Amino acid sequence: MKKYYLFVGARQYGPFSRAELKNQAIHRDTPVWYEGLNEWVKAGTVDDLQGILPAACPPPFVVANYAAPQAGNSLPERKASLLQRRFRNRLTFFVSLLALGLLILAILLMAS
Repeated sequence: MKKYYLFVGARQYGPFSRAELKNQAIHRDTPVWYEGLNEWVKAGTVDDLQGILPAACPPPFVVANYAAPQAGNSLPERKASLLQRRFRNRLTFFVSLLALGLLILAILLMAS
């Protein structure tokens, strides 16, 4: 009986029998290895696994730096783009500069 190994993400799992593979979340592109192979192959190319692979499976959805919502089905809050943050920072700077200028002008007018 063949024992199969899976490579998912950055980790190797196994050994699994063919029956145990039915309980694993594998798809046609999952790297698989078993004794007799020289290198890892995609599960979809192994004839023995054709009966347990889904007929059609979308590719895995990978999101970098994704933070899952804490509660409910709401989408994560959209972060401001770099351009929006820069504009907000510059606007804050210029408003502060204007306020400082008005303060200095008021002090000069009161002193004279």
